[in-house]
Amino acid sequence: MAQPTEVTDFEVPGHVPPHMVRDWAFATAPGALEDPFSALSVLYDGPDIFWTPRVRFGAPAWVVTRHDLICEIAKDPATFSSTYQSGFSQLIGEDWDLIPLEKDPPDHDKYRTLMNPLFSPRQVARIEGSVRGTAERLVRTLAAQGQGDLMAGFARPFPVSVFLSLMGLPAELTPQFLGWEDGLLHGKTPEDRVDAAIAIKQYLTGVIAERRRMPTDDLVSFAVTSKVDGRPLDDEEIMGICYLLFVAGLDTVASTLGFVFKHLAEDQANQRLLRDEPALRPAAIEECLRAFSATTSHRLLTRDIDFHGAPMKAGDRVTVCWALSGLDDREFSDPRRIDFHRENIRHTTFAVGPHRCIGSHLARRELRIALDLVLEHMPNFRITPGERAVTHATGVFGVDYLPLTWG
Repeated sequence: MAQPTEVTDFEVPGHVPPHMVRDWAFATAPGALEDPFSALSVLYDGPDIFWTPRVRFGAPAWVVTRHDLICEIAKDPATFSSTYQSGFSQLIGEDWDLIPLEKDPPDHDKYRTLMNPLFSPRQVARIEGSVRGTAERLVRTLAAQGQGDLMAGFARPFPVSVFLSLMGLPAELTPQFLGWEDGLLHGKTPEDRVDAAIAIKQYLTGVIAERRRMPTDDLVSFAVTSKVDGRPLDDEEIMGICYLLFVAGLDTVASTLGFVFKHLAEDQANQRLLRDEPALRPAAIEECLRAFSATTSHRLLTRDIDFHGAPMKAGDRVTVCWALSGLDDREFSDPRRIDFHRENIRHTTFAVGPHRCIGSHLARRELRIALDLVLEHMPNFRITPGERAVTHATGVFGVDYLPLTWG
């Protein structure tokens, strides 16, 4: 496997044509703190594929802006490998993969087959009562206040509580867990990310050791007791599964909830529509998933290739921003308009190809439960006068602060 290349001081590799260079970083794009998705729109005015010196944690990468090209990359793991896409283990001088995220076929397939039942529709239906109970307690508590930060009071603790329960991790440590994840995904310095990566691994190492001694029915115990190819998983495989579940479970659904409720607070007509026509809510969730895709993936070139005019070399990185796929006006008419009657929404928010999100069924169920309960208990919610929502575009796009008033 080709190792990723590094370029510093805005050095441009010789194989990159000057007209394909664009100095761009998602985190610092103009307007990213108010609306990351609007900030992306300028990228459609340039080449469909460009190279930037600092797109991913200060490292260079190709960026692909169009839906069809993004899907082509995602469906060709032989050329566009998922190895090293997070780089979390490399941060601490190790070399184990997040599983199955950083595994390519055919190895990917055996881990995916092993883990698919964990988040199947049947399994998600089995825990729906518990998920709904968690959401209702949080919504009722926040609703009684008449105003507040929806992120702190509901959108963040709800999915985090669900996932910590599935992982068998103590809810009272939620602030610590969220602090580690914030450092890992949004750290201001390389040292912040390293410290967070080490802290997460050390904590999970202790939990894994405890589950070896006394397995329960949680996801960590599942990893500890599972087998592939007729053998138990080794230490690196167990850490790779648990680390991925920990990181993925603490951020993605909370981010989506933030953008959904931010939109409904700012668009009272769409909010009223969902109150008046509850049957539209499943379609509304799919439309919001299309418009507010929060995750970005990365790929590593395994060979030299001319990709639609871009002369990519083995070892180059490619950034796959799923939001750019969902906002592509060649694929979706008037993509910045949130239309709950939009037909044939074939969004890629949960990715396509072998790495389609394993937790998509749980995410959709959480989004629907959250939408129903907030609309039921928080009438006519809106951004609190004199305040504004704060968002970010580092790592997983998200909403940091969502001050709402209702009633």
